[in-house]
Amino acid sequence: MPLRRNRRQYEQLTDFDRGRIISLREAGWSNRRIGRHLGRSDMVVARCWQQWITEGRVYRRGGHPVPSRETIRRRLTEVGLRSRRPLRRLPLTPHHRQCRLDFCRPRATWSVTDWRRVIFSDESRFSLSADDHRTRVWRRSGQRSDPAFIVERHTAISQGVTVWGAISWDTRSSLVVLQGTLTARRYVDDILTPIVLPMLSSRPGAIYQQDNARPHTARLSQQCLQGYDVLPWPARSPDLSPIEHVCDAAGKATAAVPRYRRINCADAKTMAGSSTGGHK
Repeated sequence: MPLRRNRRQYEQLTDFDRGRIISLREAGWSNRRIGRHLGRSDMVVARCWQQWITEGRVYRRGGHPVPSRETIRRRLTEVGLRSRRPLRRLPLTPHHRQCRLDFCRPRATWSVTDWRRVIFSDESRFSLSADDHRTRVWRRSGQRSDPAFIVERHTAISQGVTVWGAISWDTRSSLVVLQGTLTARRYVDDILTPIVLPMLSSRPGAIYQQDNARPHTARLSQQCLQGYDVLPWPARSPDLSPIEHVCDAAGKATAAVPRYRRINCADAKTMAGSSTGGHK
């Protein structure tokens, strides 16, 4: 017949028993002697004493247990919160926001025919620095533009290649790889005169769009574009231009190249050009 367990050894220690264990250990008693005296196992006595030595306390931690990640994820899903990537944008001041509104409101009634006249242009830099964009946020549907779920873009200079291009409704320019700093003189000689002006001249009523970069707003560039319609553009508003989607597609193609492979200008031009499609 099996021996009955001494149930007292499996009961939780009371605060009084914990105090007795500490007092007897400080009096020089061994763990075994204390265990026999109190009807507890040597291990229970040893753990109680070790807790007192390392943590300075003998009571049990109160409160609820820490929930698991799966429990937290399930609760967030139940209330409509899902893990999503934050919207990335440039920081905007109240003045920037007002300028964007002033640009968009009078053009909200433009028809497709009006927008077909616009030639959108942009320089885009494809960075080789590490940025996997895997940051995610928990938000509800429709909260994409909420400032609480937006991560501002990193604007520091890093290794990469810069290209210029332009697109319209049914055409696109050739892609220009920019070596070094783009100045107003280079903008006029390498881009406006050989590419932009012929595009504008061949399309009656065409409107040219460019951002407010210094080479674009320089007096030399403005003189070159005299006699042509240029769309005024609000500062820090790349998201208003559809060419951003083209640059995004080219950026994904560049990011797909392994980091250990060297990318020269010809490779970058080929990858970016193949990702845009369309007609020249």
